[in-house]
Amino acid sequence: MPPRGDYPGLKRNKTGKPYWIARQVTRNPLGFPDLCIPLPEDAEEVQLAEICQQHTARLQAWIETVSKEEPSLTRTRYDGTMRTACQIYQEHPLSTFNSVKHNTRRGYLADLTVIVESVGQRLIRNVTVLDVKNWYQQWRKGVVYVDEAGNQTIGPERVARAHNAVAMVRMVLRFMAALRHPDCKLLAEELANVQFEREGAREQELTYQHVRAFIRTAFDLAEKGVMPQDRALYMAIGTASQFELMLRQKDIIGDWAPRNATARFPAGISIVHLDDETWSGFFTWESVPGWRWRTRTSKSKYRSPAEFDLTLYDLLFPLLEMVPMDQRHGAIVKGEHGLPIRYRSYAKWWRQIATAAGIPVEVQSMDARAGGATEAEEAGANLEGIQANLTHTKKEMSLRYIRRRTKKIAAVAEVRKLARGAGEGDGTA
Repeated sequence: MPPRGDYPGLKRNKTGKPYWIARQVTRNPLGFPDLCIPLPEDAEEVQLAEICQQHTARLQAWIETVSKEEPSLTRTRYDGTMRTACQIYQEHPLSTFNSVKHNTRRGYLADLTVIVESVGQRLIRNVTVLDVKNWYQQWRKGVVYVDEAGNQTIGPERVARAHNAVAMVRMVLRFMAALRHPDCKLLAEELANVQFEREGAREQELTYQHVRAFIRTAFDLAEKGVMPQDRALYMAIGTASQFELMLRQKDIIGDWAPRNATARFPAGISIVHLDDETWSGFFTWESVPGWRWRTRTSKSKYRSPAEFDLTLYDLLFPLLEMVPMDQRHGAIVKGEHGLPIRYRSYAKWWRQIATAAGIPVEVQSMDARAGGATEAEEAGANLEGIQANLTHTKKEMSLRYIRRRTKKIAAVAEVRKLARGAGEGDGTA
């Protein structure tokens, strides 16, 4: 790798200021930490040549040392930037990025994209806690929309986006610290006790009235030819199941994932292989003999069993009985071609029906679980029973699913007002 003349790596900007640039010497500096070094503007030519040759000698020594090391477990070499740190986190076989489930990995990838596209070029050794706090503020800003007239409107703050991106920064730094990169370890330790605001708990719920309207609208759309009859029925079953059984969407429709020969599945789960994909789920016709369904839920990591007598649910059971006998096999909630429904299809069709039913846009399929828990609490069910139905190990988590705080506050106000009236009637102060 012969140096380019007497000034290897020298490059001047538009104002003539000199810099030593590692990539002017070699295309691949193999993670050399000093890719760009400002040079003294008042240095004479002989002095500039000496400095450039010194930096180039350090680069060559670095490349020689790295080349003698054992083969890297990643394609990317760490060059001190957030970008390469994020890439190594994705590529390393021992990274948690490669051990989580595919849908979790999809969320991780979205967070990593936010980081790389906005601050990927930042050198970690120069990043401070104040920088990360500023990143958080920038990431939480709402999207700016411009209409045809050129008027700008700013959308709501994206607190969840910012919080998730900062959490990913921490995760990447901790992983790189485990690989013995001191700059990452230092910043990770400095951020350890820094807190960032996270999005508050959801307050939306899918009520009994919403679910009834959803079911009615689904069949109306089928009657009008807007959607197939079987799709309307299966979407009604899916939504009623989430609400009545207070289970997550994944527990009802299962999960499609890339096929993996080493994948491990919980006992009792049904599996369907199709080309390079695998579906797994518990809610199948074969698992409900006598209309009793014994399952293990995703919320309990498939450890805690739950048993449901499906005949007790007056929204769900009539829908199940409507399914023709020749279709009572495999997944209960089916999509196209009689296969288990896919998440994206379910989400798309659910919103189509919900919009037609007049369900507010901020209410989502996931809110059926909270709606069921809230209905149970208002009907007088004890918290332990609701907790068991939700398959939560902690009561605090179950309480997060019980909505309608405004209604409860109003009820307390009414009770206090009645008590005051009774006191005045007795002549007491």
